[in-house]
Amino acid sequence: MTPSPSLFRLLRPASVSIVGLSADQSKHGGRVLSFLRAAGFEGSIWGVHPRTPAVEGVEMFPSLEEVPASPDAIVLAVPPPSIPGVLEAAGEKKAGGAIIFSGGFAETGAEGAALQDRVLDVARAGGVRLLGPNSAGIILPGARTILSFLTCLERPIAEIRPGPVGLVTQSGGTGSFIHNLAADRGGGLAISVSTGNEADIELGEVFAALVDEPDVRAIALLLETVRDGPRFIAAARAARAAGKPVVACKIGRTRVGQEIMRTHTGALAGPLRTFEAAFESLGIASVRTPAELLDVAEVMARAPLPGGEGVGIVTHSGGAAVMLADRAGELGLSLPGPSPDLKSRLAPLLQMGAAGNPVDLGGIVSRPERYGEAIRLFLGDPAYDLVIPVSTPHPSAHSAGRARELTRISRGAREPLPNLWLAGELGRAGLEILREEDAPVAENAESLLLAVKGLVRLGVMKRAESADASSVEAPAPDAGMMKRLRKRRAEGNLNLSEAESKALLGELGIPVVTGEAAASPIEAARAAARIGYPVVLKAISANLPHKSEAGGLRLNLRSEDELRRAWEEMMSGLDANEPGVSVEGWLVEEFAPGTEMIIGSVRDATFGPMVLAGAGGVLAEALDDVALAMAPATEADAARMIASLRGRRLLRGFRGAPPADEGALAALIARLSRAAAAYGGDISEIDLNPVTYSGGRWLAADALIKLTPIK
Repeated sequence: MTPSPSLFRLLRPASVSIVGLSADQSKHGGRVLSFLRAAGFEGSIWGVHPRTPAVEGVEMFPSLEEVPASPDAIVLAVPPPSIPGVLEAAGEKKAGGAIIFSGGFAETGAEGAALQDRVLDVARAGGVRLLGPNSAGIILPGARTILSFLTCLERPIAEIRPGPVGLVTQSGGTGSFIHNLAADRGGGLAISVSTGNEADIELGEVFAALVDEPDVRAIALLLETVRDGPRFIAAARAARAAGKPVVACKIGRTRVGQEIMRTHTGALAGPLRTFEAAFESLGIASVRTPAELLDVAEVMARAPLPGGEGVGIVTHSGGAAVMLADRAGELGLSLPGPSPDLKSRLAPLLQMGAAGNPVDLGGIVSRPERYGEAIRLFLGDPAYDLVIPVSTPHPSAHSAGRARELTRISRGAREPLPNLWLAGELGRAGLEILREEDAPVAENAESLLLAVKGLVRLGVMKRAESADASSVEAPAPDAGMMKRLRKRRAEGNLNLSEAESKALLGELGIPVVTGEAAASPIEAARAAARIGYPVVLKAISANLPHKSEAGGLRLNLRSEDELRRAWEEMMSGLDANEPGVSVEGWLVEEFAPGTEMIIGSVRDATFGPMVLAGAGGVLAEALDDVALAMAPATEADAARMIASLRGRRLLRGFRGAPPADEGALAALIARLSRAAAAYGGDISEIDLNPVTYSGGRWLAADALIKLTPIK
């Protein structure tokens, strides 16, 4: 995904013009100049100021038109009202791009938004790319390029080092924090780009550009939102194909956070859940804090992908073993127990320890070499595709030797060996050795396990893609069905009744309960006789989505007398509970009790069609127990969704109920996801609540479909 030439010029400039440059190094222009000089920038630097003040070592010009060549990057250190005029001149000079540090634009209200629109129009007319407003700029240590004013740059310039992670952030200050974290541990970032308001260049475009950056081995994203979903998705897939792991920290996770940003399936698929589902579907590791973002990205940048899902953990601390086992289970990591053969091999290495997974070696003061021996045993066992060595400073004198042993083991291993170093200052020497050897290491258990989860997930996806390259492709829609859906949309009648919804689902290959429409009690009785008692009676109404609450549903009617009584009661009850509701008819359906689930799809404005699954029908909403994935999803994706649900136990024969077929449910979810992907432009929502496992099959007992309005 090669970036556009103008974006490339901005990210890797050979010439920089600082507009508004003065000799005052406390101002943005002066700070950028001082940081460029300190870094040893080797390109041309031109200053622009109408009064052409004397700035040591820089040729000054009264206007941008008078600089001697077309600058690749322009730093706009001028007040917002002056920016449109400068950009007009930039267009005439055929400049590459410009960075707007200042605020006072769309984030301030209507007047600022109008100025931002004007700035963008001028830039586009001249072919100049814009980074910002409210951007904190670009830091590219390997190319000695610093186009930023951030306080992290006040460190000794030797501490602004390159590293394996490329960062794209919508928060400049948080980017400064991450640079400081990296510097404090003796590392750095390959590149960082702050996108700010994203009037022009947005996060997804820079994300895509970093896929082609040779020094970037993993990509970290700190984001509030995604403005261009298709570009973001394409960038994520390109990064995966290039073998570059991606880690994302989504901020604005709560309602309060969303308000600060100002900015029945549909309700369950909330904004945060949709983001996290998209990250999971795209193979992006998700974290909650900026510190975790750097930790996880650095581990994933340095560790190869595992060949399977089995994780082994070697510790010499019982407490650490318990903690890691608990959290690994919560994250869905597989910790296979040691085989009898492995247990027998481990037994001589234990000193009041336990031969499990995690293995606790117990005391290792007298024979520290047992630690490396245990790790080699795990690496030699085919059950383990990734092994986590866990080190504490006991004893601290062994820390450096242990680190050297770990690097030797890692060089000869096919499996990833991400280290959890819980040694603090007493083990600092060992930690520094691991980092100098470019070993994957974290000092925080949560970060390390999130990185392992991300590596395992990426490995699963890469193997699936190798086995079936078409598994993630959306199927081609049926032309006739598309024509009918678009005709219905054009009429503005977007809510399909249950009968219409089920008829459409049948065409899409989604099994539904057997049923017939009836216009009178006599027709209902005849339909029930054909279907066979017991039956269900439902009101058909496009504006009555929740029938049970309104009195429009009766279950388990076992005779014609019960059916007629239910008809009469429902007619009067609907008039009382839902005055003015339009009842178009009645459905008589087979009564198919059983284990209940909710599945559905919703079209997200950013990521497109998503598929949803929840346990227990109404329990999914009551307990907020649902899982989402981007559509189309594979059956393996659907199986992971089911496995993540707390209510999964209901599928396994809860309290004497027969177990339900999870494989068939995963196949049904995948089938629905393919339909959602194929008709995502026409269908905005499918709600199957519930689907029931009855008589050895999954059936949609209730269904509603909503079509997408024509804009």
